[in-house]
Amino acid sequence: MNRVTEPGAAADLTGDFIAAFGPQANAPLAPPAGFVRFIDAPGMVAYSRGGVAHGAAAGGTAWLGMADLVGSRFEDGTAAYANTPPQANWRGRFVQVLWQPGEDRAVALTDHFSTLSLYAFQHGDTLFLASDLRLLAALDACTREIDPVAVYHYLNFGCFPAPTTVVRGIHRVEPGTRLLWERGKLAFERYFIPEYPEDVAGADDALAAALRERIVASVHDYRPNEADAWGCFLSGGTDSSSIVTILSRQSGGRVRAFSIGFDEEGYDELGYAGIAAAACGAESITARVGRAQAIALVERVVAAYDQPFGNASAVPTLACADLAAEHGGTRTMVAGDGGDEIFGGNQRYAKDHVMETYYRLPRPVKAVGELVRRAAGGSRSHFVNRVENFFTRAALPNPDRFYTDDSFASDHYGELLESAFRAQVPHDSSLAWMRAVYALGGAAAPLHRIMRLDLLDAIAQNDLVKVHGACKARGISARFPYLDPDLVRYTGRLPARYKVRGTHKRYLFKRAMAGILPEAVIKKKKQGFGLPTAVWLRHDAAFQAMVREVLFDGRAHARGWFSVPFIEKLLAEHSDGSWDYSSEIWRLLVLELWLRKHLDGR
Repeated sequence: MNRVTEPGAAADLTGDFIAAFGPQANAPLAPPAGFVRFIDAPGMVAYSRGGVAHGAAAGGTAWLGMADLVGSRFEDGTAAYANTPPQANWRGRFVQVLWQPGEDRAVALTDHFSTLSLYAFQHGDTLFLASDLRLLAALDACTREIDPVAVYHYLNFGCFPAPTTVVRGIHRVEPGTRLLWERGKLAFERYFIPEYPEDVAGADDALAAALRERIVASVHDYRPNEADAWGCFLSGGTDSSSIVTILSRQSGGRVRAFSIGFDEEGYDELGYAGIAAAACGAESITARVGRAQAIALVERVVAAYDQPFGNASAVPTLACADLAAEHGGTRTMVAGDGGDEIFGGNQRYAKDHVMETYYRLPRPVKAVGELVRRAAGGSRSHFVNRVENFFTRAALPNPDRFYTDDSFASDHYGELLESAFRAQVPHDSSLAWMRAVYALGGAAAPLHRIMRLDLLDAIAQNDLVKVHGACKARGISARFPYLDPDLVRYTGRLPARYKVRGTHKRYLFKRAMAGILPEAVIKKKKQGFGLPTAVWLRHDAAFQAMVREVLFDGRAHARGWFSVPFIEKLLAEHSDGSWDYSSEIWRLLVLELWLRKHLDGR
């Protein structure tokens, strides 16, 4: 069997595999339910379900994996077994495992941003590789011991950043990385890191035209085959709207655009999605998610992800995947993820620019800010708290300043975490992880360093995990034209001032999209794709009761990780409006539900 998808055709990226390598590879590995053994060779055995391909090169190097590539052949990746990975120049999504029958060696690679997960677990002289963490956690050899440092990362970031995972000893391979296992020794090496040479110059109009050409070409290259049932995520923001518009203007069938909204003010972008769809003639397919439906979807989110996933926007993403699957059996969705991180669209980039300006001020001037910060401390006013937060963060260098967006458990280390948990987790563990990622790559402008951090962190560890997990749960594959490596490399050549200029985000992108996107979409305030948990935690008794039932249950308390009085305090302060703790409460909720479903009692 050698199922390699032709360019443009829908690739099945919803399959799973587990493989074992080593002298005793067959002994410890039994077939998981629903899997079939599709490879059995000396020192190697593999089981799979769904669209997992495999084959062998003329030189004898064998391979297995999943891929949806633009302009490359999956089989050619076997060169990475012994040489510089050709995958560095591939475009698209892939995970690939390579070996030579009879050799005590294996190589495996994830794509540039780990859009498909790969997990590794070594027991004695046997290496196990799998596409889903739960396959490795189910092994008899795995103790299923929870990693407290990884849980601490989750509380800060809302996800488990590679290489850590919720289970101690199981590694998630990092983005753009080659795994090498030889004679029982495991090593990892990066083959791709975003770089920012800023070596493209020219007049603004000329650069905007060049960027427009690159964007249009990339989106066209990732267009699925018209013979397949496909569609686009359309949130109403500039990234998804630009993709829908570009695809609609290209010859071919009418583009279907799927959008999810909410009744709560400030969380619904269906109006902008409708403007974008109407302007380009796309077929707009919409639905709204209410509180009752969202609560029902929580259990499905817990089931869909192979680790606890604390980004609440997984709920509307799963609802959007449901909508697509129920309208014509959609098999492929095109998504706009990555646009913020390559064009300069995140609101916090503009805020960080202001903070960086403050940080570089003379010390006497900053002393005034410190006085304001101290005066604002301890207030229960949301506005005053934001003032204090600004001066606290602006006094820090990056990445420490950027980390304060994701430092909930660090900020409340002594209050939130019980002493036994703290004894296993150094206070700066998550900050140390972020500092290590921030240090990757060559020299770059301050803005580009945090954009690279976001690509390797927020995108690779969070957003792509979210979209893939939601789509996979409905048998749908996804494509990400704005994460095309060629486009990422090109935008890295554009100076930082073309991403954020003062407080204006997406400076060059918006000029490039003039005449493509409706003016209302270009000028709209960025909203995001969130769940109205903040509103429900303040005003919805049923949602509040569900959260309390889980977080204050005896099973949660028995773990001995978190202070019950402090969680009560979080709920109270969120309820009275002094601070928004909805994201943090959601993370605690999902963590507890996931552990009960997937690890407790196994």
